[in-house]
Amino acid sequence: MKRWLAFLVVFLLGAQASMVGTVAGDLSLLTDGGQTDSLDRPLVLWTSLNDGRILTVDNEGNVSVNAFNNGILSTQWTVFLEVDANKARLDDAQELVTIAHDNGAYVVQMSTQTVYWNISTPDPVDDAVLDKEGDLWLVYYAGKRRADQYDTSGFTGVTSTTISSGISAFEILHDGRIAIASYDKNIYVHGGDGTLTNTLVEPNGIVSALVEVDNSTLLAGTTGGTLYHYDSSTWASTSLSLGHTKQTMSIDAYNSMYVVGAKQGKTTFIDESNFTVLITFTASGDVIATLPEFTGQFFAIGVGPTDTKVRYFDLDSDQDGVNDLKDAFPNDASQTLDSDDDGYGDNPNGNQPDAFPNEPTQWTDADGDGYGDNVAGEDPDLFPNNADQWADADGDGYGDNSNGQDGDVFPEEATQWADADRDGYGDNPEGFKPDSCPTVNAFSTLDRYGCPDSDLDGYSNPDENWTVDDGADALPSNPTQWLDGDGDGYGDAADGQSADACPWEYGTSTKAVSVNPNSSKGYDTVPSFGCLDEDGDGYVDRTESPLMDIDANEHFDGDGDGVGSNLDYDDTRGFIQTEQDHCLNDKNDTSEACIGWNDPAYQAYVNSVEEGTLLLGYNAWNTSKDNDLQGSDSTLASVDEDTLNQVIMAGLVAFGGLTALILGVAFILKRRKEAATIKEYGGVKPGISSEAAKEALEGRGGLSADGGIISDASWDDDVAQLNFDEEPDGFEDMALKSRDNLGEAASITYEEESIEAIAGMPASAVPEAEPDGETPERPNEAPPLPEGGLPDGWTMDQWQWYGHEWLAKYGKN
Repeated sequence: MKRWLAFLVVFLLGAQASMVGTVAGDLSLLTDGGQTDSLDRPLVLWTSLNDGRILTVDNEGNVSVNAFNNGILSTQWTVFLEVDANKARLDDAQELVTIAHDNGAYVVQMSTQTVYWNISTPDPVDDAVLDKEGDLWLVYYAGKRRADQYDTSGFTGVTSTTISSGISAFEILHDGRIAIASYDKNIYVHGGDGTLTNTLVEPNGIVSALVEVDNSTLLAGTTGGTLYHYDSSTWASTSLSLGHTKQTMSIDAYNSMYVVGAKQGKTTFIDESNFTVLITFTASGDVIATLPEFTGQFFAIGVGPTDTKVRYFDLDSDQDGVNDLKDAFPNDASQTLDSDDDGYGDNPNGNQPDAFPNEPTQWTDADGDGYGDNVAGEDPDLFPNNADQWADADGDGYGDNSNGQDGDVFPEEATQWADADRDGYGDNPEGFKPDSCPTVNAFSTLDRYGCPDSDLDGYSNPDENWTVDDGADALPSNPTQWLDGDGDGYGDAADGQSADACPWEYGTSTKAVSVNPNSSKGYDTVPSFGCLDEDGDGYVDRTESPLMDIDANEHFDGDGDGVGSNLDYDDTRGFIQTEQDHCLNDKNDTSEACIGWNDPAYQAYVNSVEEGTLLLGYNAWNTSKDNDLQGSDSTLASVDEDTLNQVIMAGLVAFGGLTALILGVAFILKRRKEAATIKEYGGVKPGISSEAAKEALEGRGGLSADGGIISDASWDDDVAQLNFDEEPDGFEDMALKSRDNLGEAASITYEEESIEAIAGMPASAVPEAEPDGETPERPNEAPPLPEGGLPDGWTMDQWQWYGHEWLAKYGKN
């Protein structure tokens, strides 16, 4: 008996193993069985409990346990939290549920259906995970950009390193290590004490999901449709393209397969043993979980902006594209429908076709005239007086021949019969697929039927009666985008044009700062649409340097001094922020600007200049810093160019006239002095004879051969002018003006003039005779000449005698 039981157990286990393998191999037989249930709120958690029930947490943090039968949820109990939930998790013991929300985190105990733990924080918490020791890790994707450890007493002081680029996913491994994915496409592995131990750089995209599926395997899914397999002991990795570019939302493991749920309903099955894609199905929404059945079918749970849909994928035994539950002929690939349940397939080209698929009493029409061969059957010719019509399959009173009299444009649809704009959608607003724009030939198909769809993506253009909130295309000019969940003008499709890099938040960014030490600016600008940009400079705030996200004129602060690179004079040195800082710290810079900064007098001048007044550069100020010139700066600055030119011309004319006047007076005076000299010393001119000058000074005039009056002819010109009535020579007025200015010095008395006076030497400067009456001896050598040479009217003999006296009197003037 015992041996028989042993054989039975072995047989059942073998059958089960064989069935599991068959399930994995029969995935190709699965088809979309349609939606089985819908919730009016988005979920952040769907997971199966050990007893077959389903645990759900919605976007308001409400925790529910539900029965699940035939694809339909039935709620059994709920703990209402009413918070803005970001993520929820169930611990391995299925006892504690963690809910991360915008104001902290809750821990709900399943057995008591109560809140077990509540932590409040000033920053939004994006994830909350219990480790093996029972400590709770709060994860801040933005803001703090790290994970903090809490126990029941509060914050333990243990944190991960700060991830400067922000956190995109988080997971605690079985041995207490922590894996943190970042927007810089790296995964940072920490010890249980928060110390960074490894940096994984393999991902080619932002990792949006991290799941440890067993004690040696960590799976990482990216926003671009790639899955990475890591050996958590060696961190050896393998990558796999999922065949699409949708963002990973969930990762599950069962029956030797991995199942990856992604945005837009993508659900991919992967062979665990060789890490290859088996098949990808398309459900609806963002797939946050899958629920397999032992027989091979599965449910896909998809979340939309406002709801959650449960979709079922069933087997298709005859592989005709219709699952068994919907296939009237599951073992006949040529037939799938039997609308009238008469045992004849609706496919006229299949086996045992039904000529009248909607009439169970008719199935053949041998003569092909459209009349059923079964005379006892229902629906013989219903239009005996209308040769164009004989059947009305939908019973709407319009014949099935749409081209005949009273024809039905929709012969298979009782609620539609007319289509005025001929776009394939009926005009009856209460009917099936009603034309929402019955007078416009248009072809929208997804949000409403028969309306304009400019970009041909299936979603209609919004209008005054049908807005984006109703389901219209949020981006009607972009065929690759239609949904804009956060309403910022950038589509949620990651592979579409101008894709929203932050679809979870409203943002106006168009670019982001990417640190690049090799760039001359220290960073590169890369496209990044739809993320938070509070200062309106176009850059994603979380990529800007600290404090630069609140300054629209700044984005990057290379030296971390709090001053952006646009304003910072030198963004490589923290203590140099302005030109003044540079000049005061670099005394070797002798530029005009730096000399000015280091000159207190110039700085005092700069500070004294009022607004609107011309501010001189250092060199210009240094040239004009004389007080009088500086005082005239404001006057000069206010004189226009024409006035200045007129003043200059008037000055030149006045200068020329004054010069001519002085030269004229000098010429007249010189002529009179020469005449007086000739009269007194017999016609000897200065410089002609040193002997004559000596004789004149010694009172022996006329003894030498030179000098003296030869004849009265020498006086002819003066005799005729004893009354000084000179002939007009054009200088009379000028001479009179000069004479008036000179006063008595201009009156020449011939009797009193001497050679010393003529030479410019005052009589008091001429040495007198010694008291004993002896004549002084002639000096052996003449004194040095002044810089201007021999004074006017002097001879060298005179200079030798009297030059030292002249120097004593006038040499320093």
